[in-house]
Amino acid sequence: MFKFDSHYPLSVDDERELPADYDGPAYVWDIDKTYLSTSFSSLRGLLRIPLEFAVDKIALPGMPEVIRGLRRGPGDEYEGIPLYFVSASPPQLRRVLEHKMLMDGVEYDGITSKDWLRCILEGRPGRLSEQVGYKLCALLTGKLSRPRSREYLFGDDVEMDAAAFHLYARMINGELAPGDAATEMRADKVKRDDRRCAFALLETLPRKLGRVERIFIHLERNTPPEKFEKFGEMVVPVRGAGQLGLTLYEMDLIDAEAVRQVFEAITERSRSPEELVALLRSDALERGLICEKKLAGLEITPEF
Repeated sequence: MFKFDSHYPLSVDDERELPADYDGPAYVWDIDKTYLSTSFSSLRGLLRIPLEFAVDKIALPGMPEVIRGLRRGPGDEYEGIPLYFVSASPPQLRRVLEHKMLMDGVEYDGITSKDWLRCILEGRPGRLSEQVGYKLCALLTGKLSRPRSREYLFGDDVEMDAAAFHLYARMINGELAPGDAATEMRADKVKRDDRRCAFALLETLPRKLGRVERIFIHLERNTPPEKFEKFGEMVVPVRGAGQLGLTLYEMDLIDAEAVRQVFEAITERSRSPEELVALLRSDALERGLICEKKLAGLEITPEF
């Protein structure tokens, strides 16, 4: 197990040492409202999180199946593609999260948590609910251990994942000058010392970096997809695990069997599976998340 330290109050456990020249895909998932239905948007929700047990954690329908499909890879053989989690929860909750992932059959290589205790002891309790500065520093810290990997990021529309991930992507991809990055951070209310931390981490990274390939945003709050058009093609909003599975299948990141398992999971928990499948399919086609040929080949029906 490899432990990293950061000026930002992070707790990072990385349990897999990738080769220095690894330039394959790496998946980075937000946990709250992207994988698990955890509430951290209110003070009451924040305070309740450390008291929850693994059985209290509810996975979003179909998301464990998506994650397992990504981990396995699209080929005939199991690939064990690098997969990491980022959580706004405190490190004291890590064992609970690990237990929940074990229950869901979700394998991973590391978890980054926000160190609540350090936030409070350092006189910055506002960091408990601030997300952009935290996500930037968490992603940049993670990039230290996988600098050449091609990253795919997964978040939601509850907080500001799209803004934070998109800013990070342009910084990593060399598409944003430092001055412009600082301006955007200030606009997103990232404090000065957190901005300094982000730039210090960026300067630590080697010059040759793997790109951020795509950012997927789970529409937990049913935000209209057009709200994300300002981010360009980099950010892909999806309605639940079903559309995410279809999109990843179109991109050849998961196989057809994984998509089938995703739809089995979501229809089991739906009162109107036929309407749900029809909505996910038609909207995915309309927005170009998947082409008609690949969708027809899946033969997705509510009955399976």
